[in-house]
Amino acid sequence: MHSRFGRLLLTAIAAGIGFGVGVVAALIAMAKPVRDAAHYAPFPHSVPKYPGGVAFRFAMAHDVVHERFPRHGPAYYTERNRLTRAKLAALPSDDPAAFPLADDLGVGLERLGRSDDAAAVLRDKLARQQARGLTGRDLYTSYANLGTFLVHANFQKALAGDPAAKARFHEGLDLVKKSVEVNPEAHFGREAWQVAIGQFLLAAANDPSRLKATDFLGNKLDESVVPTEGRPLTKYSGYSYILRKYSDALADPGALTDETVRQSIRASISAVGSQEKVDVSSGRWHVDAVPFDEPMLGIIGMWRQGGGANPHFALAIGEIMLRVGQRYIAWAAFERAHQLAGRFWPDPALQQFLRDHCRQRQATIEETLPPEEVADLRPRFEAELAHGEAYQRAYQEYEAKKLAAGIPLNDEHLFDEFHATHPPIASATGPEEWYAYQEEAFQQLPKLFGEAVKWGCLAAGVTALLAAWALRPRVRATLTPVEVEKHASPG
Repeated sequence: MHSRFGRLLLTAIAAGIGFGVGVVAALIAMAKPVRDAAHYAPFPHSVPKYPGGVAFRFAMAHDVVHERFPRHGPAYYTERNRLTRAKLAALPSDDPAAFPLADDLGVGLERLGRSDDAAAVLRDKLARQQARGLTGRDLYTSYANLGTFLVHANFQKALAGDPAAKARFHEGLDLVKKSVEVNPEAHFGREAWQVAIGQFLLAAANDPSRLKATDFLGNKLDESVVPTEGRPLTKYSGYSYILRKYSDALADPGALTDETVRQSIRASISAVGSQEKVDVSSGRWHVDAVPFDEPMLGIIGMWRQGGGANPHFALAIGEIMLRVGQRYIAWAAFERAHQLAGRFWPDPALQQFLRDHCRQRQATIEETLPPEEVADLRPRFEAELAHGEAYQRAYQEYEAKKLAAGIPLNDEHLFDEFHATHPPIASATGPEEWYAYQEEAFQQLPKLFGEAVKWGCLAAGVTALLAAWALRPRVRATLTPVEVEKHASPG
C-alpha cells in the first residue's frame, strides 16, 4: 500500500470519512439552536377578506373601547350641512353630482340626531336615482344610508311595539341587506353586521331571554372559556405549514391578489359566532360562525362611524377577544359594557344581568393574571378612557373655535395647530400581531443539510491534508562502508 495509488486511495477514504463526520457533527450542532429559535410571522387575519381591503389589528379594538380616535362634533356637521345645502341649491335636482351631496347631508343630519330628516333626504335621492334608471351598485350608498337612518330613527319605538315603527325598522333592515347584496366589499362588510344586530334586537323584542343566551353574533354567554387557551388561529390550523408554503404572500398581505392563496391563509383564522342553524323567517335570529376579524371590523366601523359606544358592541368585543386570547382587551371591553349597561335593554333586570355577566368574565380573566396586574386593570382602563374622551372633547372644541373664527371647513391646514399640540391618539401595533413558533430540525432539513455539506467539505479537506501528510514517502539516507567508518573514527 506504499505505492502512489495506494496513498491516493487511503487519502480519499480519509476524506470521505472526514466529510461524513463533518456533516453529522454539523447537523447535531445546528439542530438544537434551530429547534429552540423563535420564529415570527403575521397571524392569518393580517390578510384582509377582500383584495385591497383593511386588515384587522388588535390595536383597533383597544382604541375603540377606550375612545382613542378623533370624532367630529356638532359644529363640524352643522357647518358641513350648511355648505352642502348651498351646493345642492346650485344644482338641478336630477344632476348626478347632487347624489353624493345628498349622502353627505343625510349623514350630517344623522350625526346631529335628526334621523327622520336624514331618512327624508335619502328617500328623495333614491327616488331620483331610480327615475334615472340607476340600479345595482349605483344605488349602494342610498340603500345603506337610508336603511341605517330608518333603523336608528325607529329602533326605540319598534322595541316598544309601535306597528308603524316596526314596519319602518324592517324596511331599514331590508335596505341595508340590499346594500350588502350590491356591494359586499364596502366598509369592510360593515352593513352585514348592521343587519345582524338589527335582526338580533328584533328577535330579542319577541323573546328577551335571548339577551341572556348570546351576544348579537351568537357567542354563547354561558360558555366556559379559558382565557389562556384562546388563539387567533383555529386549533388544528397547521399554520406553520401555511407559513412555509405562503411566506411570500404573508410578507406583504395587502398586495395579495391570488384568491386561492387568500382563502387558504384565512381558513386558519379562529371563527366566532353561532354554530346553530336557525330559521330567521320565523322571527328567530342566526349568524353563521365566521372568522373573528370580520365582525370585529364591522363593530369598529359602526362604533366609530355610526352611533358610537354601544353595550351590545362592547359585549361582543369582550366575548370575541376572550376567545382569541386577548385577555386585556377583553377585560376592558367587559368593563365598558358594564358602564353602558343602562342602554342594554329597557328592563332593569336585563341591565343587571349584563353587569353580572361582565364581572364574571372579568373574574375569570383575573384568575390568570399576577395580582399586581389585576390591581392595575381598572385604574389603567379609567385613565385610558379618560384620555380618549378628553382628546375627542379637545378635538371638537378646537374645530368649533376655528369654524367660528371663519376658517373654511375644507382648509387643508384646519387641524395643523391641533396636531402640533396633541400627539397621535391611535395605539401602535405590537407583538400581539405576531405568531411566534418553533420549528423542529427536520422541518428545516434542506437548509440544514446545505450548511452541513459545507462543514463536511471543510472536514474532508482537512482530513485529506492530514492523511496525505501522514502517508508521505519517507526518504532514509544510505551511507557507504567507507563513509560509515569515516564518521565513526575519532576526529
